[in-house]
Amino acid sequence: MSNMFRISQYNHFQPYTDGYHLAYNARSGAVALMTEENFASYRELVDRITSGTISDLTPEEEKLLQQLEYGRFIYPDDYDELEALKFQHHLSRFEQSQIGFTLAPTMACNMACGYCFEENKRGRMPAKVIEGFIDFVEKRAPGLLRVDINWYGGEPLLAMGIIEDITETLLDLGQQHNFLYTASMISNGYLLSRETVDRLAELKISMIQVTLDGPARLHNAKRPLKNGGDSFDRIVENISYASTKMAIGVRVNIDKSFNKNIIEEMLEELKRADLQDRVGVYFGQLEASATVCANISESCYNANEFSAIEVEYYRLLLDHGFRIERLPSPTSAYCIAQQINGFLLDPDGDLYRCFNHAGDKSKTMGNIRDSINYRHQNFMRLFRFDPFDDESCRNCSILPICLGGCPARRADRGMTGDEMCESWKHNLRPMLEIIARSKQLQAAMTAKEQ
Repeated sequence: MSNMFRISQYNHFQPYTDGYHLAYNARSGAVALMTEENFASYRELVDRITSGTISDLTPEEEKLLQQLEYGRFIYPDDYDELEALKFQHHLSRFEQSQIGFTLAPTMACNMACGYCFEENKRGRMPAKVIEGFIDFVEKRAPGLLRVDINWYGGEPLLAMGIIEDITETLLDLGQQHNFLYTASMISNGYLLSRETVDRLAELKISMIQVTLDGPARLHNAKRPLKNGGDSFDRIVENISYASTKMAIGVRVNIDKSFNKNIIEEMLEELKRADLQDRVGVYFGQLEASATVCANISESCYNANEFSAIEVEYYRLLLDHGFRIERLPSPTSAYCIAQQINGFLLDPDGDLYRCFNHAGDKSKTMGNIRDSINYRHQNFMRLFRFDPFDDESCRNCSILPICLGGCPARRADRGMTGDEMCESWKHNLRPMLEIIARSKQLQAAMTAKEQ
């Protein structure tokens, strides 16, 4: 074993309960509990590594050293973790063996949410656009290992026939060219009947994100049906069945109208539907990210404010018996805007680089039926930012889990500094404590069931 090591810049250690310490590394995503004794041994090892006098270790110290290296808390002296992260990021940027598409088969919706950017869009993806998309994939199919589709809208289930046709064609192509096909969906959940859920499972959709904007009384006011009717009860009934067939993520869009009592009221309603062990609940920061959203800007939190609220609401989740599925996981790219083979396709065949740009024709980078122009300004304006060229990002201890944050915030809204940072930058310590508590509770329940 090499006697020369370096200490990772992505280490995070903090006191936990009962004399334990929490250890987290943002490069590997490793989370561990350390006894007081182990933590003291770690501190001593750090001193010895720093001074270059690491030798004659006891068997216990050797074992700890191996565990630390496995979790990437330390690494060999001849390895450069920043350069390795940079290399991984650039591989992901220019990866061509996989394609990621967010497909909006329609921009029409059966709801009339006040903060939605869609307004009153109609229409469905015509045959010529579907053909253009299939042709795009087919031309690249011989070199593909994976195709990832995320169904989006509007409400994608209003165009179920298109979803079926495209999926069946892609599944056939996958068999012919031996690439993996995976799919997910963002839906308001109202049309997720049992029959539809069963069909979506057949179409390889493994995860659906559904939005609930608070308890029934508030959700029904914020997300009314186009005919003015209520939607909450039916959505909850739908996801109750859907959760037996696929992963269901419940997103709650948080603005300043929420408070602790409102969240608790919603969680009690989900518990009455017996969903606390069957869905993952997470909180999204509502942002005035598109021009038509300017009417909600005064009710939106900034990143720093939201990070504090997020901690409070995740504590409520834990207290009410819900599992915590929000994890600070390392990634190779923030989103499709950082990758050359990731696009959002609208029903007209226009290509975008960001969810928030869908339908805004000034933000398109071309059409699926034309050759991809990687020099187009709407491609480059989001793609050009490299977090490794930014000193604050390069030196940041959580760089591997955000890689510079949302490119559209920089390009569209001129955000800089801490405004750009993900909430992990502001609340990592309390969130790690919540995540650790959740994992301990899950482990205890699993042991009890056995």
